[in-house]
Amino acid sequence: MTEIQANPTIGLCQKILRISTGVILAAFVLIIIVTTISTDGWVLWVGKALYYIIVLQALVSLGVWYYRTQLEKAIAQAEGV
Repeated sequence: MTEIQANPTIGLCQKILRISTGVILAAFVLIIIVTTISTDGWVLWVGKALYYIIVLQALVSLGVWYYRTQLEKAIAQAEGV
């Protein structure tokens, strides 16, 4: 196992990215289900909330991805690769 794979911070970043991906997919599925079963006013509020969850998770994923790539570069430089 390499230093990068063994680093607990990178492992945490990967876990956060997997969770964020799951939340985004679940929100998309819920939007589809909710808009399929009803057209009432509550659907608008639920859809907006789910949309903002998707946007927030996308931003979190982008930030974690950037942090992870910078961390991997720093580890690679420290190893002399």
